[in-house]
Amino acid sequence: MTTISTLTAIAAATCFASIPAMAQEAAEGGEIAETAKSSAIEIVLDDSSPKGEAENIATLPEPPAPTYKLAADGSACELHVWPTENYIGINTGLLSGFGIVGALADQASHKNRVATVKDLMKDYLGPDVQMEELNKLGINETLKLDGYKIIVQDPTPFNEDAKKDPELKAKIKAMNKTIKAKQRLTDSTAPCYAELTTTHIFYHKAMMYGSNLFTGWVYREFDGDTQTKVGKGQVKNPLEYFPPKTEEDIEKAQIELRDAYSKDFTEYVEKKVFKVRRKRR
Repeated sequence: MTTISTLTAIAAATCFASIPAMAQEAAEGGEIAETAKSSAIEIVLDDSSPKGEAENIATLPEPPAPTYKLAADGSACELHVWPTENYIGINTGLLSGFGIVGALADQASHKNRVATVKDLMKDYLGPDVQMEELNKLGINETLKLDGYKIIVQDPTPFNEDAKKDPELKAKIKAMNKTIKAKQRLTDSTAPCYAELTTTHIFYHKAMMYGSNLFTGWVYREFDGDTQTKVGKGQVKNPLEYFPPKTEEDIEKAQIELRDAYSKDFTEYVEKKVFKVRRKRR
């Protein structure tokens, strides 16, 4: 399926769709803003089991079929979700640039190649993990789309890959054009329809502000062919253990990164989709 000489320059080149503007907004003033199958289990009886044992084994019931919200024409409402493979890492400390991070951090999974921050984000927070976290939160409930059928699309690509692949670059350009035109990204004809597109996952470390995980999304709702709601932006949550410096920190870093991503989504929906503003105390 078809997103430091200066922080602004790098951020603006790394994201797709509306992200250049978001990255620029996040960098203004020299700081990063908050906008930067299952299937039934079948028990097979062993013919060698003692006589009478089979009668004592209960057959597990099949899970209930999902109940979808239906449109007037009887079709299921749909929520299409694009996770992402677009990982970004920026360090704006006194000694800018990450280089490589601790050789102890997942050497085995990288075949003795020292992992970079982007490598670790891809390992710890890949597209499957992103969907796992969203489902754990209750993506439909969070977006107030109870009963919508969730359809997972191919991840939005790593920006560096698109630079090397003209065909991929053209697909991203077409995707941007479709979003700008307020049209659906799929050929679905479901009357009630929504899209959640993850644009990037961005690790930023700054001397004054510490380490944070930013995640960017574009959310759109449609009534027929008409776009009725849109929410664009990114939010951040702090990190302490990522990237891990020792073997003891690896599990903590994995859990922390997933947790920060989940918090990002919840806050994004509140601030960017429903535009709820919290009163300052």
